[in-house]
Amino acid sequence: MRTIILAGGYAKRLWPLTLDTPKPLLPIGDGTILDFIMAKIKPLKPEETIISTNKKFEGKFAEWIGLRGINNARVVVEPSASEEEKLGPTKALSIIMRGAVPDDYLIAAGDNLFSLDLVKMAAFFKTVRSPVVALYNVSSKELAKKYACVNIDSSSKIIGFEEKPECPKCLLVSTGIYALPWSSISKIEEYLSKGNPPDPIGKFIGWLAESEGAYGFPFKGYWYDIGSIESLKEAQEKFKHRSYKKDS
Repeated sequence: MRTIILAGGYAKRLWPLTLDTPKPLLPIGDGTILDFIMAKIKPLKPEETIISTNKKFEGKFAEWIGLRGINNARVVVEPSASEEEKLGPTKALSIIMRGAVPDDYLIAAGDNLFSLDLVKMAAFFKTVRSPVVALYNVSSKELAKKYACVNIDSSSKIIGFEEKPECPKCLLVSTGIYALPWSSISKIEEYLSKGNPPDPIGKFIGWLAESEGAYGFPFKGYWYDIGSIESLKEAQEKFKHRSYKKDS
């Protein structure tokens, strides 16, 4: 299995903190958001970790990889240098896939902090051999409106996937963490060529769920989607005594 971390955004809602620092490299605990994500990924022992970013922050991530001494990580750059030029995660993923090694891929948004055990999710993925989406129960329908709401049946198969619904039918939402077999992730160019919405990436996942089937993997504990100053401060407070070196 290989892993992809999507980190191509400019995090305008977090300016000025993210004017010169990408959101995944903002401080959390004794490290950065990315350090805690990588701590969760490490037990998977992936063949490779790809960080997808933009031209502006390419050097920042390359420097981080060097400082952490990670030998099996690399940066793939999308051709944008500003908020106005950004491609979005689906098109960024399509760029990665053009030169990708055929393999299973675990994809994670670069601004998530989560208690999900990725090893358990990968084990479930290996049993179903279909796309798997990590799911979390949020606290209210107002909050659910911000995400992709996902309905699953008793076997955890996805039977409904609705991106940012006006009237959420459930509180179970996608967390931006996906496990995809090569047969599925390699269809991204087909998806785009048919005129499907290029973003958000949940549209591609919903298309896969409808066209070939997909499963949900609910988890409990914590999930922080860091998209504002307020959510960043909340996460920093919760993680102020935590170490990414002990968080796997």
